[in-house]
Amino acid sequence: MKGAEVFRPSEKLVVSMAASILLVFVFFILPFALLALIPDMPPSYLWIFLLANAVWLVPALLIVPPYCRSISYELHDDELVVRRGIITHSVDTVPYAMITNIVVKRGPLDRWLGMGSLHVHTAGYSQQQGAEAKLAGLTEYDQIHEAILQAVRGLRSRQVESVSAEERAVQPESDAAGLLQEILTELRAVRARLERS
Repeated sequence: MKGAEVFRPSEKLVVSMAASILLVFVFFILPFALLALIPDMPPSYLWIFLLANAVWLVPALLIVPPYCRSISYELHDDELVVRRGIITHSVDTVPYAMITNIVVKRGPLDRWLGMGSLHVHTAGYSQQQGAEAKLAGLTEYDQIHEAILQAVRGLRSRQVESVSAEERAVQPESDAAGLLQEILTELRAVRARLERS
């Protein structure tokens, strides 16, 4: 077995994830700061609101770079392994034999940063609706997509060859011809008996 090919997401993934966090804050949370304009609202509301949101926003932005560095994608001979996590380490192993589809996804921010993601789907391997594995932040997503497809095709062709070899081992062609000859002889005998009756 050859060594695994290891890929890591681009540093641009840090920018993408940080931008996503900031966009959520700006569009879904920051508008609540406008409540400070209500005349009956205490003057300290705005400061308390901003401080409370800084408590989650700053750590979220600080944890993005180490999290992105923890991600790795490994292409082995017979499986794809995705590793990630800082506090809780997660390892997703997807056998090539189970892969049914690989989707390339590129949102507007990904296209602007020159990245893409691969979503690997399997044949009901874990009974989930979404992708079994997600390879995010790849600048060379086309090459990795093709490498996974080649590995899946190579595995399937090896499986077909091994099944064909097993069938030949079970019944060599000379045995098959002999069996057909016996069947033909038996059919002729039955026909002769039927014609005599």
